[in-house]
Amino acid sequence: MWAEHMYYHQASPEDIRETAKAEQVDITLHAASWDLNICSLNQGIQQQSIVELKKSIDLAAKLGALHMTFHPGKYTVKNYLTACHQENLVTNTQLLLDYAKEKQVTLSQELMEVIPKEMLTYPEQMTQFQAKLNGELCVTLDIAHVPLQDDPINYFEHLQHVNSIHLSDSTKTQYHVPLGKGSVELHRVLTYFSKIDKPIVLEGMDTTKELAFLKQHIAYLNHHHWLERKIDA
Repeated sequence: MWAEHMYYHQASPEDIRETAKAEQVDITLHAASWDLNICSLNQGIQQQSIVELKKSIDLAAKLGALHMTFHPGKYTVKNYLTACHQENLVTNTQLLLDYAKEKQVTLSQELMEVIPKEMLTYPEQMTQFQAKLNGELCVTLDIAHVPLQDDPINYFEHLQHVNSIHLSDSTKTQYHVPLGKGSVELHRVLTYFSKIDKPIVLEGMDTTKELAFLKQHIAYLNHHHWLERKIDA
């Protein structure tokens, strides 16, 4: 589930939780992310971002989600007051970790795409950041965020405490396209991750009730016989 998606459709977390329970489906939640930045130099934006992420943590608790994935903060201006941004990242992530612990929600920080204002884009950056926190912060690896010339499997093996994989395809000009529509080496990636006992979340922007994007993902997985896990019993 994605918090923004639920807000858009005014979905009931209680109804979703009961439906998931009846269907024996586990839920994960992606926190709100639009217009948010917990590292912003603008104090108003920074504080409201924390408010919105706490709201997402509350939603995760209501859903009974396995974990909540959320985005790290970003630079307001690249190469300006770098230390201030990094301090905000540690301080405010710790605040969210402490709040999530009270709500019995597991947090998972997403490794972001390599674009100028993102702060955590490579495994070594994430590991160094995790070491500055009190309490375990898990990590979400988004396959589409890994540069096409790099290896998602190598990223996974160099990250610590990964508890979620986000799956979609990617091109040189666009992240998060339907599976089979991009340039990710999907056969190799799926062969590896289908044997890893971690939640795999199909990702894509789709606000329609028809869920055409999701259906393209599923059609690809079904055609290539990847709907079933390959984990040995």
